[in-house]
Amino acid sequence: MRSIERKNKHKKRKRILLLMTIVGVILIASYFVYAFLSANSFFNAIQEDPISSQEEEMVIIENKEPFSILLLGVDERPGDIGRADTIIVATVNPNTEDVKLLSIPRDTLIELPKSGEADKINATYAYGGISYTIETVENYLDIPIQYYAQINFQGLVDLIDVIGGIEVDSPLDFTVQDSDETQNAIHINKGLQRLNGEEALGYARMRKQDPRGDWGRQERQRQVIQAIVDETISISSLTNFNRIFNAIAPNLKTNLSGREIWILGTNYASAAQNIESLTLNGEEAYIYFPSYGQEVYVWEPYEETVAELQQILKTHLELDLQSLESEIEE
Repeated sequence: MRSIERKNKHKKRKRILLLMTIVGVILIASYFVYAFLSANSFFNAIQEDPISSQEEEMVIIENKEPFSILLLGVDERPGDIGRADTIIVATVNPNTEDVKLLSIPRDTLIELPKSGEADKINATYAYGGISYTIETVENYLDIPIQYYAQINFQGLVDLIDVIGGIEVDSPLDFTVQDSDETQNAIHINKGLQRLNGEEALGYARMRKQDPRGDWGRQERQRQVIQAIVDETISISSLTNFNRIFNAIAPNLKTNLSGREIWILGTNYASAAQNIESLTLNGEEAYIYFPSYGQEVYVWEPYEETVAELQQILKTHLELDLQSLESEIEE
């Protein structure tokens, strides 16, 4: 009798365990379906129409070919188109499984397309938006830019606040203005600390108090980006993905489709593990600009450095190989 009761209890426990497992599977499946639908809405919200001159290049991600993307951090304010404060060109090669990142200082002296006039590269966004900035970067580096993603700094603030802040190890102790231009509103201590959105933006943007100037700022920007990635992929952040999407969507624009973004996550994941940062060497200068009516600070890259970087990026995108194949076919 006791043996039968024990068997019945054992069967009952098995049924309960099976029921709990089924319920768990259903909940997990529902979670990922919800995540996919939310992500799909997010991708539709952030995608802009492809730039016409780049439409023929859109198939390269599906074909698992090397590609380039322009990453812009834009300081946009009400009633002002803004300027590109952060300009990064990334080339991604799934064959060599690596990424090359080139940060172009915002004060870099360039020749504007068509007019041939000299100006700072960050002004191109104010002159003609994302398409003009892309055209300028393409001319300057002599490579095609197939994709772009730009985020307004308010989006960066909102994102960091949603994920609960980020941890950074500051090499400096300094005070900086906030996004409303309030002087000395943010104080950053030297050493390890956790920053909210406003503090992280101030940490990433400060340049004048850094002995390394724009190079120090670029290093801090990369540190903030890495910290955001680390926080975003954590389990706690994954449970708040809808809030994350809502924080980013109004402030992020890209010509990547939702399908292409999903493909990136599968075809190019290994390349993202190997990132090399390239440096645009040059020297500081003050040049008189008639449009400004005064001498203005610029970063003047060395011609040999620009030529070397052009070749590195072309090789990484396998453009030399593609040109050779075209000549053979002809």
